[in-house]
Amino acid sequence: MPEDHAIQTVTLSNGLRVDERCYPDLQAMIDACRGAGLNPVICSAYRTHEEQEELFQNKVDRLMEQGYSETDATKEAGKVVAVPGTSEHELGLAVDIADMSHQLLDESQEDTEVQEWLLEHCWEYGFILHYPTGKSDITGIIYEPWHYRYVGREDAEQIRALDVCLEEYLAEK
Repeated sequence: MPEDHAIQTVTLSNGLRVDERCYPDLQAMIDACRGAGLNPVICSAYRTHEEQEELFQNKVDRLMEQGYSETDATKEAGKVVAVPGTSEHELGLAVDIADMSHQLLDESQEDTEVQEWLLEHCWEYGFILHYPTGKSDITGIIYEPWHYRYVGREDAEQIRALDVCLEEYLAEK
């Protein structure tokens, strides 16, 4: 991202922020999910570049404590935590959503009713699951059944219809 990149954020009720362009659709999606009797919780949203650097470095440090070299730790960390300057959270267009009763951000999240509802309906609100199962070789990021990216309603509908990930979709545009 360019160093002069700036966004206008809106603060959510839990204190997290998102880009104002996705806020109305995000709020509508969360309200509809709650209306279905579920309890979604947004546990991560906009991050500053400095916050992303800290998250990334913490992952590198933990891997080095496990015996990885700095080079290998940096490479492995990039599969789990976006390299600073490349995170969608820095754009304010990505949110991590969990089920209130199951807030572990791991593959078990896919089995929650919240994730099942979101997978079925997120596209209606302009969101996609950006890091779907089986696409890590294309996205470069592990499967994250909690990471939703706002792309707008038209693109989300197309991505769903084509059954592709964002990278595949952009490559075809």
